[in-house]
Amino acid sequence: MPAPAPAPAPDRHTRLLARALAHVDAHLDQPLDAHRLADEAAMSRHHFHRVFHAHLGCSVGDYITWRRLQRACALLVSGREPVLEVALAAGYQSAQALAKVMRRELGVTPTAVRAGGAATWKHLSPPWRPAPPPTPGDPAMQPIRHSTLPPGLCVLTATARGMVDRTLTRAARQAFGELVPAIARAGLMARVSSWMSVVPDDPQGPDDPHCRYIAAAMFGHAMAEGRGQCERPDFPEPLTGSLAWQDVAPGRYAVFLHVGPYTELHRAWDTVYREWLPASGASLRDVPPLELMLNDPETTPPAELRTEIWVPVD
Repeated sequence: MPAPAPAPAPDRHTRLLARALAHVDAHLDQPLDAHRLADEAAMSRHHFHRVFHAHLGCSVGDYITWRRLQRACALLVSGREPVLEVALAAGYQSAQALAKVMRRELGVTPTAVRAGGAATWKHLSPPWRPAPPPTPGDPAMQPIRHSTLPPGLCVLTATARGMVDRTLTRAARQAFGELVPAIARAGLMARVSSWMSVVPDDPQGPDDPHCRYIAAAMFGHAMAEGRGQCERPDFPEPLTGSLAWQDVAPGRYAVFLHVGPYTELHRAWDTVYREWLPASGASLRDVPPLELMLNDPETTPPAELRTEIWVPVD
């Protein structure tokens, strides 16, 4: 009988994520966020939250909350420490803060957990979902091309904040609702050659008022075709609100195509970071990835929306 095949070795990102998870377990009583964990895992802050979500199926914030509640429940069930001490040991600054999270996530109070014990503990499910099996030939798993952006590209941006029920739909509408009218008032709509967006932050839960959505417009250079000279046209009035010019990182990008609603983009991101990246052996550059919109959501059915995902690689 042939010997069983050895289990596949964990890929590089799995090993790095294990370091971040170990840091969470060792520091639950201290402040934790995606930036600190990215540093512990020796990964780029621009990519860490996407790699984390792709491999674990949940956000960094959701995972930390789950582990804090696990510790709090264990301490409440097994000991007699005051609720404040339990809260501090689980990383909450007050008994009221712990009670608020428990009511939101479990529908119970610390007192009820201490009284009921095992029932609540058994229902404290992990926040992630099983990763779907890869689909052979899935276009999101392979780049449609590699593109190299030249130095000197810039975009006009507008920034909005606020994740609601795990979506940034409202923030996207607010950001583009500021950007597009400003360009239209300046009479520059015909000179826009590329529309794109950046989501640079890791959501700290299903409702995160600080999570940013950056809408952007490029003038002159068509990114999808790789042609044209980038421009920075003059506006007749000073920029106001969140409007600002920002540089686009030059260099090589692996480009993937997502066809479908914007609300399904996270699945494409997960597939790229979970399936393609480890198999490709590519190294991520320490600059933010981009989403390039190829058609107009105002006139295109959601199922036909085409979005390019630009992942910066060496």
